[in-house]
Amino acid sequence: MNDIQKQGLIDRHFGWQTGGSMLKTSLVRMYTQLPGFNTDVAGLYAFLRSWRNSKEDSDMYNAVWHSKDYLYAQSGLGRKAFASRLEVLERYNLVTVKKSTIIPNKDVIYVHDPLTRDEFAKAHPKVVDEFIKTAADIEARNLEYRLSELLKIEQKAEKTADS
Repeated sequence: MNDIQKQGLIDRHFGWQTGGSMLKTSLVRMYTQLPGFNTDVAGLYAFLRSWRNSKEDSDMYNAVWHSKDYLYAQSGLGRKAFASRLEVLERYNLVTVKKSTIIPNKDVIYVHDPLTRDEFAKAHPKVVDEFIKTAADIEARNLEYRLSELLKIEQKAEKTADS
């Protein structure tokens, strides 16, 4: 294989050097509060999103049509790990898996945009409220710790001044 062929395969399988795919902040900060959704699931979403067809005039717009074997090999996930994460993405309407109309026993994965921050908050108010309560508790503990450390510094300074 010559260098041009090798570079062509690298570009095809690993993307263009200038390529990128944007993830909404809501996906990695809010969806992870949903049952079963964690950063592993967000990682699979990001991986699928990087393969999503972005040609708006295409019949396969937003589709990923690689074979499952290919997706397992490149994602580093085995069949069960991939399937369990994909099921979570389906549950929260981030992907739709459909059977190919052209190739038997082949799935096509349509990757959808996540809800925006405000849409997510409206759709999942209890999840947002629970996290806000947790965040407030953490901030209160942090403040208490900082105040206790400040008090220790002040007491140490008083002892030094009295000596």
